[in-house]
Amino acid sequence: MGVRRRGREYALQMLYAMDLSGYQPDQVFAGFYAIQDLNRDAFYYARRLVDGVHGHLDEIDGALAKYAEHWKIHRMAAVDRNLLRLGLFELMFVKEVPFPIVINEALEIVKEFSDQEGTQFLNGILDAARKEYRSEENGPRPRKKAAAAESTEEPRS
Repeated sequence: MGVRRRGREYALQMLYAMDLSGYQPDQVFAGFYAIQDLNRDAFYYARRLVDGVHGHLDEIDGALAKYAEHWKIHRMAAVDRNLLRLGLFELMFVKEVPFPIVINEALEIVKEFSDQEGTQFLNGILDAARKEYRSEENGPRPRKKAAAAESTEEPRS
């Protein structure tokens, strides 16, 4: 598992702890840092993400409320809510990470920490947000085989 993926998982755990306990980031960082087998590079990436989510929480929750039609934020499953906050932070403020990676990472992590409904829920919200916050980015390129097959097909009349 890569450093950023592990960092996102750490960040989710920290955001979850902050959400349910009311702790501030430094309190959660101190407790998390004390774990013996912690990947330090991943921890520092997680800290960047958690600080960002915490610093932009009102703006992120505003976007979350906008895209999660008919859902109140406090009624969402805590894991889903905090993973959405993390994904929205990356879509909105971490432009060096392409949006397909942001969404794919969130979907992979939700499979590990939530359920199938969480996967569909996250995908819908993050994709809707992507259209606003990353509209200038192109989506994933078609695979070479698929692109080659499309270019050799006869036109249909």
